[in-house]
Amino acid sequence: MGFQEGKDEMVYKQKIDLCVSELMIIMHWAESADCIGADFPVSPDQVAHIASLVSIELPDNLDLYLTHYAS
Repeated sequence: MGFQEGKDEMVYKQKIDLCVSELMIIMHWAESADCIGADFPVSPDQVAHIASLVSIELPDNLDLYLTHYAS
């Protein structure tokens, strides 16, 4: 999810097809359950790593967050 700095309205959304085990090192999670129950701010280095893994470009002018969604 992406937000303009200082605003609460989401202006960007992108589904990322990575499993928790792939994100654990990038997001510095100790256990797979660490991804549950929160939205996680993503640093520019984390954004670059995630974008590289899924071969997409992510905006660099927004505050980005990683959230979990299970359908």
